[in-house]
Amino acid sequence: MKKILVLISLLLLLVGCGGPKSSTGSTEAPSGEKKELVIWHTFTEHHEAKLQEIVADFNESQDKVTVTALTQPFDQFNSKVYEAVASKTGPNIVMLDTASAADYVDAGLALDFSKYIDVENYKSRISEGAYAESTGFTKEGLYAITIHSTGPVYFYNKTMFDNLGLEAPKTWDDVAANSKKIYEETGIVGFAIDSVADLGQMLLKQNGVEYIDSETKTVDWNDPSTVEWLNKFKEGVQAGYFQLKPTTGDYNSGDISGHVLASYIGSSAGIDYLDLKDHELAVVPVPQVAGTNTKWIQQWTRNIIGFTSDDEVVNQGIADFAEFFTNTENSSAWTQVFGSISAYSDVKDLPEYKEYIENNIALGALVDQSSYAGALPTMAGAQAVRSELDKMMTQVATGQIDAEIAIENANVASNNALK
Repeated sequence: MKKILVLISLLLLLVGCGGPKSSTGSTEAPSGEKKELVIWHTFTEHHEAKLQEIVADFNESQDKVTVTALTQPFDQFNSKVYEAVASKTGPNIVMLDTASAADYVDAGLALDFSKYIDVENYKSRISEGAYAESTGFTKEGLYAITIHSTGPVYFYNKTMFDNLGLEAPKTWDDVAANSKKIYEETGIVGFAIDSVADLGQMLLKQNGVEYIDSETKTVDWNDPSTVEWLNKFKEGVQAGYFQLKPTTGDYNSGDISGHVLASYIGSSAGIDYLDLKDHELAVVPVPQVAGTNTKWIQQWTRNIIGFTSDDEVVNQGIADFAEFFTNTENSSAWTQVFGSISAYSDVKDLPEYKEYIENNIALGALVDQSSYAGALPTMAGAQAVRSELDKMMTQVATGQIDAEIAIENANVASNNALK
């Protein structure tokens, strides 16, 4: 009987020591085994294939860690990552914008790469602005490693435009007029945008209204110009010549390729997904507000963000992967597959990279608007502000609420998020 009680006690002790291990906490591995680092991402097709190729090459070079890249659903990806990381059940690495990184920095969850890589080498390879984005957080440190830059451009079906005697738009008034004519004469939607919030950011900034005041960390979109463009957007959606969301998938590439959409604004990286078959595709810079001297467009920088672990082997492994991913060879290969621009000076000197830039019409449009491209403030709450902007525009466009009330609601909710 005594032996049985001893065995039961040992079993209970073993059960108590068990339980799930988190990827962001300590990742103890049996002696001689590599520790696993997990990447969560939303890449698909050739983007995912290139990521897996780089991961495989990295794993071959390592004796202490191994990386696994897992595809996740696009819907609510940012919020799902945050919830998982905060509860220590999430990934070790993601690839997002610096605004996303800000929330993790403030919560003490983001890895400070400056403790694990050669910061001066990183700084020497990128622009002053890119380095400022990597370090421009409320806490001192290097919390984001740039992997590439993209931006929004205006894709349009040139064959359709030519048949109707239309030219590529230079202003938002042109977009509305063209879209209305296309819809009235063909029944085809004239214009859409992959992200409603991106459109809102463009229109706020182009009208001289700050998206977020970085000094006061507040929002105030209550301006006559905001009411005006919200109502114009609503008019287009309600009349049918603007499209609020894609009819297939998460992006508008399928709609324009299927000739059920005449034009849209999306990432320059999306060009590889477009196939208009017997119609000609053209790309130009994003339209601007007529009659103002303020030109502005987003510059999107995607970054490797790591999540700090109790285990220094894991932390060093995350940093080593970031350096491997952004070395000259991998950075060049990644940007060419992704349809983006490399942030690294040594990549820009490569003959194959120069040829790639010259032969990509989307990047040509991106370069044409680069003189007035800019980044948005990175701080805790910035992602919530973006969500409130999307909500404001969607509610007005669908007739749920008046523009003035929607603006006030968005201001209040955004400022609460920024506190």
